Amino acid sequence: MSVRGRVSVSLVGYRSRGDLPACLAAVSAQGDVVGEVLLADNGSDDGSVEWVRRHHPEVSVLALGDNLGFAAAHNRNFARARGELFLALNPDVELAPGCLQRLVAALERAPRVGAVTGRLLRPGGGRRLDSAGIAWSPARTRFVDRGEGQPAWRYDTEQEVFGACGAAALYRARALEEVSRPGESPFAEGLFMYYEDVDLAWRLRRAGWRTRYVPGAEARHRRGGSRAASSFVEYHLVRNRLWVSLRNASATELLAELPGLVAFEVGKAAQSLRRPHLRAALRDQWRGIGPALAARRARAGAGGAG
Repeated sequence: MSVRGRVSVSLVGYRSRGDLPACLAAVSAQGDVVGEVLLADNGSDDGSVEWVRRHHPEVSVLALGDNLGFAAAHNRNFARARGELFLALNPDVELAPGCLQRLVAALERAPRVGAVTGRLLRPGGGRRLDSAGIAWSPARTRFVDRGEGQPAWRYDTEQEVFGACGAAALYRARALEEVSRPGESPFAEGLFMYYEDVDLAWRLRRAGWRTRYVPGAEARHRRGGSRAASSFVEYHLVRNRLWVSLRNASATELLAELPGLVAFEVGKAAQSLRRPHLRAALRDQWRGIGPALAARRARAGAGGAG
């Protein structure tokens, strides 16, 4: 089967002017598999939109005006995407030649695989891993990138993983449509950013879709492309952690998670004595428990959660 033009590439920009030239050049080098490139810009003030419109008129730019968040911006792109496959791609990622073709081929081999992720490497000349997919941490306190910081050769086997790292994840549009609901079409907008890829991976799994790691599909991920302060990042990581489990985990999974969740919450509470942004994260986390449980009930009522 021909792969020509099957992929809609979705970029979310926020002050990404310095990353976009290399990212878009790498996307262009993927060849005919790319059907369209969509950029949703979250109110950048660095000339990103103007630069793309001038130098890459083939890119469909949606200037959102304000920072709506990573999840909402990808949702805006998904609503206007025409491809049967949807690539969520960070501007600070450079795809290696042939990356998309290998990811598409992996999807073609397995009809119930709804998402694929490649081998993301750290920037520079070395071959250290940035991500080989999403996994639980050993103590189940949080989700982590598999193999982060390890030599890339240790992750040479194609296999099923919990989820795809949202920096560069290729999804079947049909799978995303199946798990979409108001406010999460398909990314959960209440999370704003961080853990939205975990949330989506969990929803796909509950719906019977699987995610595969494809080591032959490589890219480099610089990280930090959103220019977000570390306190901003940690705020969202801490706030969203409990919500994601309450929204998605089965009763059995919640029991398995409970010791790790308690350890995580206690540790962050202790740290919050000296870090105001953690106090805000824990306060807002508890305020959001009701909506998280409501999302869980809505999904269970539709047959999507246990």
